[in-house]
Order: sequence, then C-alpha cells, then structure tokens
Amino acid sequence: MNDGFSDGATFRNLNVRDARLSPDPTRALLNSELSDPEEQGLVTDHPVLDDIDALSALVRLAMPKHEEPKLLAGMLLARFGSLAGTLTASTQALRSVVGIGPYMLAAVTVFREAAVRLQRSQLADSEILSDRKKLYAYLSAVLAREVIEQFHILFLDEAGLLIADEAQARGTVNHTPVYPREVVRRAIELKATALVLVHNHPSGDPSPSAEDLAMTKQVAAAASVLGITVRDHVIVGNGKWLSFAESKLL
Repeated sequence: MNDGFSDGATFRNLNVRDARLSPDPTRALLNSELSDPEEQGLVTDHPVLDDIDALSALVRLAMPKHEEPKLLAGMLLARFGSLAGTLTASTQALRSVVGIGPYMLAAVTVFREAAVRLQRSQLADSEILSDRKKLYAYLSAVLAREVIEQFHILFLDEAGLLIADEAQARGTVNHTPVYPREVVRRAIELKATALVLVHNHPSGDPSPSAEDLAMTKQVAAAASVLGITVRDHVIVGNGKWLSFAESKLL
C-alpha cells in the first residue's frame, strides 16, 4: 500500500471458487491417458520426482497426445525456474510459452488451487501464529507471485484459530485501498476477536512503506474500540516475509 485509504469496501472470500473455467479444468484430468504411470513412479504414496518429471507428468495429464512432454516441461522450467514457479505463474505468463494451450492452463489452475487448499488445511487445527513456517507457506502460495497488490484479513477466534481468510478487491501494482470500518464490521459479523492483516508487495521486497505503517495503526485503532486485536500484519514478497509483530512495529 503506497498511498491513501478510505472507508467502504466489499469483501470476497478467495477460497470459494464458484466460477467455471472454460474449458472445464477437470476435463483435462479426466481425459488424460498416461501411458505407464506406474513405470513413471506416479502410482505410489511417496513418489520421488524432480521438477522436470513432475511437470512432464502434468503435461501428459493435461495433453495426453503431446508428443514431447519433457521438452515442454523443460521450456516451463527455463521460463519459471521451478515447478512451484510454474504453478504460481500468471495465465498471461504461461500463455507466453509456446505449446501451452487451454487444457494445460486449466490443469495448472487445478493443481495450484489444490496446493493452496492443502497449505490452508494445515492451519486449520492450530493457533495460526504458533507455526510461522506453515503460515508463511500458505500466504506465499496465495500471494507471493501476484503481480497486483492484494490485502487479506485472517479472522481469528479467541483461541487464535482461523475463522476465515478474506480479501478485498484487488488493487493496482503498488496500492490496494484499505477500509478500517469495513474490516471491523466484517470481524463483528464473523465473531472474530483478533485479526492478522496480510498484503503482498509485487516488487518482491516486503519492506513496509510509511503508508503501510499508518494504515496498520488506523485499522488497529478502529478494531481496539470494539475489543478486537490486530495480532500481526504480514507483508509477503517473493520468497520473503516481514512480520510487524516480530519486527516490533505493532
């Protein structure tokens, strides 16, 4: 957040995916015909795959008639650096790779969403700030490679368990407006007693701006009036994080 803020916003829960993709993302998986998945070491509880083998398998799942899946996998690795980089790449960036079509895009979307939900499930039964590694892994899966700034709020109960992760509408490259009254209103609706504020810096540098500091104080002040505590504000960069609580900025 690199400039002002005002009051009035509409929240949406990013974990609810009602919109259908075209083509249907499950079709890429249902129609797949891996030649010998057992020989490739995929039919096991503990597959041992490096990134290029995993991406090759994904290409075969999405495009079973592709003649050179390992070549396309190599192109994806060259462009995005890793399996994780590929799964978190934007649709626009993926389209820039020759050979990537709608079924591969749909398959990547399915796998990316599965990864996010897996990370979130690991937060479900424990105090959310008790395991920073798991929290940061989840936030990175959601936000680290976003090219547009987003502001999330993690709503917590009295035990520090996650009630909901919700996001305001996406902002611009370097600004998302934050609405303190709406943050507090939503916390009351969810019966949350504490909040963790989260936003990403598309630049990759999680260092807080003066506006980030001021916004955090405004939200904390508005929340405290009704007995709601801002437990932390986490800024997500590219493989980096900054915690206001750990940096004693709260």
